[in-house]
Amino acid sequence: MTNTATFTQPDLVTMFGPAAASLPTDLTITGISTDTRTLVPGNAFIALRGERFDGHDKIEEALQKGARLILTEDISRVPPRATALACGSTLHALGTFAWFHRRRFSIPVVAIAGAAGKTSTKDVVAHVLASTMSVLKTEANYNNQVGTPLTLLQLTHEHGAAVIEIGTNEPGEIEILCAMVQPTHGLITNIGKEHLEKLVDLDGVEKEETALFDYLRDHHGVALVNVDDDRLAKYVPTFTRAITFGVESGGEIHPSIAFDDQVRPSLHIVHGSYTLRAQLRTHGLASAYNATCALAVAWALHVPAAHVQHALAGYEPPASHGYGRMHVQRLAAMTVINDCYNANPESMIMALRTLQKFPAGKRIALLGDMRELGSAAEEEHMHILNDAHQYADVVIVMGDEFRRAHERLDLPHVIYAANTHACRDHIIEVRADDSVLLVKGSRGMAMEQVIDLLSEGPGE
Repeated sequence: MTNTATFTQPDLVTMFGPAAASLPTDLTITGISTDTRTLVPGNAFIALRGERFDGHDKIEEALQKGARLILTEDISRVPPRATALACGSTLHALGTFAWFHRRRFSIPVVAIAGAAGKTSTKDVVAHVLASTMSVLKTEANYNNQVGTPLTLLQLTHEHGAAVIEIGTNEPGEIEILCAMVQPTHGLITNIGKEHLEKLVDLDGVEKEETALFDYLRDHHGVALVNVDDDRLAKYVPTFTRAITFGVESGGEIHPSIAFDDQVRPSLHIVHGSYTLRAQLRTHGLASAYNATCALAVAWALHVPAAHVQHALAGYEPPASHGYGRMHVQRLAAMTVINDCYNANPESMIMALRTLQKFPAGKRIALLGDMRELGSAAEEEHMHILNDAHQYADVVIVMGDEFRRAHERLDLPHVIYAANTHACRDHIIEVRADDSVLLVKGSRGMAMEQVIDLLSEGPGE
């Protein structure tokens, strides 16, 4: 992820204080790099450290490729010939560059947080805004303390808005990212059971995610509030600038939604002069929510209804690479819903509800473990299994957590499969004419491997 953000020595002094005062006064750097594979002459190289890598090992390579400045946590590892700046945390230094660069722009910056649906929502929102302006958006799901600053550093004066996804897996991360992003508008998709290993429970998730609301309130930003979520709806009275939206409970932005026989939603909204009807190409209940989020942001930023309608009707999700987000395909004489991108309890139920809406002779759900649920993992997997029969005729599960839940519950409609080949074999055994198969699990489960096996045909 490259950028051409420019910083002078006085800028560095403003950012890093006296430590930068000894740098050459004529020093100018163009572009911030954390990866020597894409570093170009004139960049500053930030030697990040992670669990499986240490950027300090790449300092010599960065210098050979023309790095003009090295930011390091260990000055002893920098050759004497190099211009270097020592800092306590190179990760924080990267964030500081992004924070400083973001302050150069007075455009709308929309931050998108939430337990589920952030990436899909971000993509739809950015697509709609791009109907009237140049938009910078977070690529893929680069929503952490490395991906977010590298995104912000790509801001140029050609951009009319930015849509930035911010994620978390531990307390305090949303607050850090908000300080960096400095959003003018913010949207939380929902509060759900995510990253419970560190966030502990729903109260912990709510406290962490609503740090975005705290930032907006303190900085006179505009909150876009999903009033279908009770934990979010209660914050509406705390804002002087809020736009409410919802699919089920109403709100200022409240479209009517219908589905065709492929569970593609159509939205119709009449909101004063803001009237439009759009048939989406995406599938599932979640895509209806994503589009409703986009309607709320478009309304907040005064995007004309005609542009919104055209953008929603023409939106197609990014191409999947094996795993997908509600990607529907025909395979092995079945309709397959590839939703292998990730899973938590809320997105799992949403996917099962979508499966239920598909016209089908038989509905089959293949579910893989949901990761990062901490001590709640056993309860949440049992809860999904108890509910799954409401949505699917046959439920096949894979993974240690679902195995334990299956052993405890002993439900007749649930089949445990020990591996991907067993999943494939069970699916072929139980499928019928006009079957619809949902495949969903956490990213670490790589459930798309089962889809690959189905494409190869029955095993020996």
